[in-house]
Amino acid sequence: MRQFPEIYFRLRSGPDSQGGPGLFNAFRLQPRGHLAIRCEAVFIATPPKSHYEIAREALLAGKHVFVEKPFATSIDRAYELLDLAEKRNCVAMVDHTFLFAEPVRYLNNLIRKGAMGEIVYISSRRINLGLFQQNVDVVFDLAVHDLAIVDFLVGMEINRVSVFKRKFRTFPQDAWANINLELKNGTLVNIAVSWLSPVKIRETIIGGTEMMAIYDDTATNKLKIFDRGVILSETLGQDELYKFMVQYKLGNIFEPKIFSKPSLTRAVEHFFDCVRSGEEPISGRKSILAVTRALDIISRTAT
Repeated sequence: MRQFPEIYFRLRSGPDSQGGPGLFNAFRLQPRGHLAIRCEAVFIATPPKSHYEIAREALLAGKHVFVEKPFATSIDRAYELLDLAEKRNCVAMVDHTFLFAEPVRYLNNLIRKGAMGEIVYISSRRINLGLFQQNVDVVFDLAVHDLAIVDFLVGMEINRVSVFKRKFRTFPQDAWANINLELKNGTLVNIAVSWLSPVKIRETIIGGTEMMAIYDDTATNKLKIFDRGVILSETLGQDELYKFMVQYKLGNIFEPKIFSKPSLTRAVEHFFDCVRSGEEPISGRKSILAVTRALDIISRTAT
C-alpha cells in the first residue's frame, strides 16, 4: 500500500512489531475507539469469520469498507452488510481482485461484443501445495476467485450444481474440491481447486462457438485467443434424414498485449474512485451477492 499515501489506517490480524495483540484483537476489545480515528475508509484483511463483525462496526461508524474475500461467510450476513452500507451512504467493496486483471477485462470485452459467440463452457483450475487455512475450506479460499470471474464474464444464475470435496487426513477443512455448475444461460462451468497439488496452476479455458481462450495467470503471456472451434453442417441426405457433418475450424492464435499493472493496485484505485464519486464498485453489491450466493449453494450441495 506504499503507493497510496492516503491510506494511514488498516486492520490486521497479526501481532504488532512489539509483540502486542495487533489491531484486530485490539479492535475486538475497543471497536469504537479505533473507528473514532479520523478516516474515511477501512481495509479489512482479517480471518474470514471476523469480516462481518468488523465491517458492521465500520459501517455503523460511517466508514467505507474494502473487505478481503470472502466478503461474508453467509448470504444473510452479506445482505445485512450491504443494506447497512446503503443506509449509511457508504461504499462496500470486496477484493475480487481478478475482475481488475487486464486479461479478464479483455475477455469480458470480447464476450460483450459477441466475438466469442455463445459461451458453451468455462473450465478453471486453481491448484497449489497449500496454504492450508484454519478458518475456511479450499472453496472459500480459492474457488471464490473463479466464481467471481465467471459471474463477471457470463453471470451466475445457477440452474444445477454438483460438488465433490475431500479433507486431507485429520485436517478440519476440505482441501480438494471439484465444482460443476450448469447456469441458466446454458453455460457449463467446471472449477477444480486444491491445496494438494505439487505444482501451482492458475488456468481458465473458455469455449465459445466462434472463438476460444486460455487465461494462464502464471504465464508470461497470460492470455491466448484461439480462432478455433467446431462447425456443424446440417445436410439433407438421400434417405431424407438430417445428418450432421462435423468440421473443425483451425484458425490463428492471437496473444494480445496486456498491460501488467497489478490487479490489486487497480482494485484499490477503483475503490478510491468510488468513495469519491459515490458510484457502485465493479466488485460491489452485484458481485458480492452473486458469489456469496454461489458459495452458499455449493456449501449446501457438497458431498
